[in-house]
This record gives sequence, structure tokens and C-alpha cells, in this order.
Amino acid sequence: MTMSRQRLKPGEHGEIFIAPHNGTWRAKVRVRRFNGTEAQVSRKGRTPEAARLAVQNALAERLDTPSGSAELKNDDKVGLAARQWINELRAKSRWPNPPIRPQTVDEYERLLANHLVPRLGTYRLYELTPAVCQDWINEIVEAGKGGPNSMVVTATQARGAFRGVLDRAILHDALRHNPADKIEVPRRKVPEPKAMTIKDVYRLRQAVREWEKSRQGRPGPRPTGHLPAAVDVMLGTGLRIGEVMSLLWGEVNLSPDGLPTVAVSATLVDVKGEGTVRQEMTKTDAGMRTIIIPRFTVEALESVRPHQTTPDLPVFPSRRFKDGRLDLTPQTPHNIRRSLRAALELAEMRGEVHPHLLRSTVATFVARQRGVADAATLLGHKVNGGVTTRHYVERLRLAPDVSSVLQEVIEIGDEQATAEAERTAGPGSARATSMRLAEPVSATADDVAVAEEVSGW
Repeated sequence: MTMSRQRLKPGEHGEIFIAPHNGTWRAKVRVRRFNGTEAQVSRKGRTPEAARLAVQNALAERLDTPSGSAELKNDDKVGLAARQWINELRAKSRWPNPPIRPQTVDEYERLLANHLVPRLGTYRLYELTPAVCQDWINEIVEAGKGGPNSMVVTATQARGAFRGVLDRAILHDALRHNPADKIEVPRRKVPEPKAMTIKDVYRLRQAVREWEKSRQGRPGPRPTGHLPAAVDVMLGTGLRIGEVMSLLWGEVNLSPDGLPTVAVSATLVDVKGEGTVRQEMTKTDAGMRTIIIPRFTVEALESVRPHQTTPDLPVFPSRRFKDGRLDLTPQTPHNIRRSLRAALELAEMRGEVHPHLLRSTVATFVARQRGVADAATLLGHKVNGGVTTRHYVERLRLAPDVSSVLQEVIEIGDEQATAEAERTAGPGSARATSMRLAEPVSATADDVAVAEEVSGW
């Protein structure tokens, strides 16, 4: 009578059989891997006990070594694992309501190509240890010492991307544990938020207008007035530059019958292989909002509005054809930044202003006069992450009306400039109120911690 073969569970092995073999002893045993497949392990030894110990050690190695999947094995290279992770993210970025944006995938790909693949790309997955991963991060940090840019942020971002690569390897049973989980990076120094003074705002608005006038009569495309208008839109709304450039006339309401508004529902982003595209969503879900705009922003938009508009016509089109038609492609943030640099150069203000500084300036003025919550809502940030807000309260899509606060900034700046001109020309003084409000307004962490993020433009 024959006995039925023992059914092994994953991780179990059968009875060890030892028999003489060509002057030595051989031990054999059946083992069931964690992925459900079975294998036979055999080892030799000079004595039966030595053969038993040898096969037991082999069992421990076999059960601990991940078998991998059809796509990724334990002995595949890190470079292959990184490429597969990027390709998978790229596919997810094309899903409806994607969990990741295409530009984020581009950034991950750049980080891995510049910092991971040259250093660890040829390593096998099984060769990665926490020490190897930490040495890699240390090299990135050391490369930034003494240079114009700290590499701490780069090291932190590279670590996050590498963790994603190795988490996917675990999912494919190519690793048991993530050796990058224990990586340490230096603490990032959060920069102190900065804002412009009222006088600086006035100087900026004058600089972009003088630059626009300086182009009159010169060879090349006819001046459009886009730069002064774009600056005033940023100062009147706190929008990111990509959100400003993505505006369509169908999202702008300048009707005198009600409050003038702009609706924020998209942004311009750079996507690899596609160039600058209009992304039909804002940076975050909280960014979808409608903003009541101050009078100076209304006037700026009126100055660039064509006689006939259509809802899909960009507020800042990339070009105007000879027959008067406007291109349906919006002007890119790169172009408007280049124009801003030229205007600052002409006004001898090079390096003093960048688009994100306008956003933090708006956040500071609003937070000082109306509170951080209103500033956060205006900028499109989440005021808090409470359960009530997430699950029970329908979010207010209309940003608070702070147009009077921002209009005051412009009027006080104009008033100060007039008073300064009068003092230069003869007796006279500006109002004490104007002088008081003209003091430098620099944001503090308490004022703008909720209202402004520090992730860049």
C-alpha cells in the first residue's frame, strides 16, 4: 500500500532523505515556495549529518530569496526596475482622474536618470543593502556642499522616487524588504516666506509698462500689452503663473452687471513629448475656485480684450496673425518670464522679482488684513484637513472677496509715488497713513504657513 504524497503549505518542506552517493552522502528534500510552486533541493556532505546541515542551509536561502514575477526578478538590474516603474506611472498618468500628473512622472524620470541610474543602475536588486542606499544619498548631499545650490531637496526627492521603484519590486516579489526605507537625509531648511513692499509693487508695475512702451516702433512683433496685464492679474488674484496663462475668456466675467470674476479651472504644464499643454485641472483639488477681482485687474484685462471673444480664446494668446485672428494656443509661462526678466533688466531691478514672489505678496497682504483662512482659500489651498471639511461640508468654490484689500495696495502705491514726486518738486508730504502702510511687509511663518506653500512656481 502506497502512502499519498504530503501536501505542503507555502514555506514548508517535506521529509529530508539522506542516501550514500559516490563515496559521499546526499540529502534531498521537497519544498513549497511562497509563490505556491514546488522545488527539490539537494546537497552533498562527507557524512550524513553534514549533508543534512547543508540541505537545511540551502532551504533557508531558497525560502528567503524572492522568486520574482514574469516582469522583474531578484537578479535584475536596478536600472530595469526604475524604467519599469516610470513606464507604469506614465500609463497611470493617462487614466481618467489620474492618481499622478504627467509632469510629476517627468520629474521622477529626470531624478532617476540624473542621480540613480549612473550610480546604482547596474546593481542587481539582491545586491542592494541599506548601507549601499545610504552611501548613494550621501554622495548626492556631498555633491551640493560648497556649490550655489544645496542638494538636500534633490536627495530627498531622489530617495522618494527610489522608494517607489523598490516598493514596486516588492510587489513583484523581486525583493522581500525595501532597503531604501532606512535612508536618512539632512533636514531641509525651510526658507522664510518673503513679500514685496507696496513701493516695490508700484516699481514693478511701472517697470513692465515702461518696457512695453520701449518696444513701440521697434522691429518685430507688435507689443501686445500682455506682460503688464499678466502682472496685474497675478497681483489681483494670487494665481500661479501657469494658472494665469491658461485663462480663457470664457472663464473671465467683466460684466458691469455683477462682481467681476475669474474662474480657475486649469493650468499650463510642460509634458515630455508634448511641450506646454493646458491641463484641465489645477495643481490641487482645492485650486478649483472663482475669484472676485479688484478694479485694477479688471482694467488690465479690459486693455487686452479683443473686440470679439469666444469662450475658448486664451486671454494671453501666443500670437496674432496678420489678418487679426488670434491663435488658440496660450502664451507659455516661459515666454512671460523671459519678458519679465527683460523688463526688470531695463528698470535695473534684475533679480528682485519673480512670479512666485507676487503670489506670496498677495498672500501676505490678505493674511494681514483678512486672516490666514481667507488667504488660503484665495490661493487655492486647503484651509484644514479635518474630517468635517472632507466628508460633511460642501466646499465653497467662491473665494472670499478680498478685491478691496488688493486694490488698496495699488492705490497706496500710486499715492506714495505722487507724494514723492511732490516732495522732490517742492514742499509737501505724504499722508501718515500711507507712510505707515508703506513699511516693508515681509511674511512670517505664522502669517502664511497655511496660505503659502514653498514648492516653487
